[in-house]
Amino acid sequence: MASTHKQDKRAARAKTKAKQNRVKRAVAPDVELDPNDQRIDFESVDLTELFKQMRDAEAISQHAMCKAFLSHPLLVLVFEQEGDEGAMDFILAALLEYRQWSAGADEAQALAWIESPQFQADYVAASDEIAAENA
Repeated sequence: MASTHKQDKRAARAKTKAKQNRVKRAVAPDVELDPNDQRIDFESVDLTELFKQMRDAEAISQHAMCKAFLSHPLLVLVFEQEGDEGAMDFILAALLEYRQWSAGADEAQALAWIESPQFQADYVAASDEIAAENA
């Protein structure tokens, strides 16, 4: 687990990125994408379907919600294209955005939820289960 200082830095980057994503989605994109570019622009990906799956899993338990999130194929692409640091930023931003979407929480409440010991335990347990399944 990363140090508190590093978690704070990641959380700050994720908050900034989540806000930028919301602003970008609010403004209609007028950018022409290169059809030969195989990379996915994760800042413009619509996460609504993922969030619906997570909400349905959260009805079972928070652990099930974490597992649904971490086992989603989009995360594999994020790790492949962004590497560990970029993937962590994406994960934190997505979780913040999910909590705001699902619970109507503000950024501070969403961050407190992510940093809570129960969420951390459920997240790590789900991550360990997925790693064991893929090994």
